[in-house]
Amino acid sequence: MDESSDMVPFFPLGVFLFPGEDIPLRIFEPRYKQLIEDARESGITFVIPFVMEEKIQEYGCEVKLKEILAENPRGRMVITVESVSLVRILNHTRQMEGKLYAGGAVRRLPASDPIQSGGLLDLVRDYATHFDTEFLRYCKKTAITYQDVVRALNLPSEEKFRFIFMDDPLQKEKFIAGQLRYLKMIRRQETLLGDDYGLN
Repeated sequence: MDESSDMVPFFPLGVFLFPGEDIPLRIFEPRYKQLIEDARESGITFVIPFVMEEKIQEYGCEVKLKEILAENPRGRMVITVESVSLVRILNHTRQMEGKLYAGGAVRRLPASDPIQSGGLLDLVRDYATHFDTEFLRYCKKTAITYQDVVRALNLPSEEKFRFIFMDDPLQKEKFIAGQLRYLKMIRRQETLLGDDYGLN
């Protein structure tokens, strides 16, 4: 979407998902029951603007309805949504015309850049080899991107949101390297504790 894109439905939440990530949601408010029904009937995507400190932030994620896990006769649901892109929020309104739910205009962010730093790539591969063989399972074989690694780190929404504001590749690399070194330290401590337990 570009600056002149049509309005899209909004479901503001304190959740920030990178493309490919999914999450279960409980649906009980009439406006969101209507939104999910629209998504189920027509296949529309909708945007989850990231909410922090009770305010809609500048970025969010576009999601699709992946699965309805449970539903009762009153229309309450447990669903799973999957992120398909990250978006910048251009504007928003409390209620779309003819609907109960909010909406707004967004611009999709471009795909994440591949990591160019050999040092960081070595750190990523070393962690995947020695500490978590499933770490790179979602990465493309041709290139490892910044978002691939941040997604694999399984960070809280606030940390992923903060990462989006990092324009400088060196800042991104420092952030990811710091996270990986911290994880390696935790894994080493877990191994040592396991060894100690086995000696008792």
